[in-house]
Amino acid sequence: MVARVSEYERFLRAFHDAHPGITARAFGRAGSYERFAARIGAGRVLDLACGDGALLRLLPPDAIGLDVSRGELGDRDRVVQGRAQQLPFADRSFDAVAAHLAFMLFDDLPSVVSELERVLVPGGRFVALLGGGPTADGDDAYHRFLARLQPHLHDRRVADPRARSEAGWRALFGGWSTPVFERWELDLGGTFDEVWAFLGASYELPPEAAQAIREELHARYAIGARVPCRVVTWCTEIRR
Repeated sequence: MVARVSEYERFLRAFHDAHPGITARAFGRAGSYERFAARIGAGRVLDLACGDGALLRLLPPDAIGLDVSRGELGDRDRVVQGRAQQLPFADRSFDAVAAHLAFMLFDDLPSVVSELERVLVPGGRFVALLGGGPTADGDDAYHRFLARLQPHLHDRRVADPRARSEAGWRALFGGWSTPVFERWELDLGGTFDEVWAFLGASYELPPEAAQAIREELHARYAIGARVPCRVVTWCTEIRR
């Protein structure tokens, strides 16, 4: 049976078709791809929602990538187009599945978890880097950006909250091991243009508001100064 594709999933597909590589450009400076790849290790690996292949290029040569966006697909020998809810792979195909800043975006998480259980070998690992938002306090560019974005969030899509909490993972992955959450704080500070590459990649930033918000933030920081910007993420691992 073909699962229904939501309007939000269509939006994500169109967004990445129009902006291939945008996630890697936003986070590549922080070292999260290298650190995440080191956590995944050897074996047969699936890079889920692989984007332009920034993580895939750091994984073993036999690793496979999957992404829903045609515009993101890179090395066609290693990447296939498909959905996390309907993985085009045989049962027990992988020792590990990795998802860098993607799991919390998926619709129909129970179907995604069911597919992960199907394609992983017994004892196989699912490793995900989850977006956690800004630091608890501070006055950096991310906090200021979110404050200016707030009036535009009344129509935002609310993601499944189970993707971001230990209790939610326990509910979704019943019968799996206890999930392990490790806090990773990423430093995305740099020039204004470098920081805006991250902030401007927000799915929730309306195109009609982007220029005004960018100009407001740009006026806050001295020309040539290093713009502070820190982001909290969570590296999470669970075994089938």
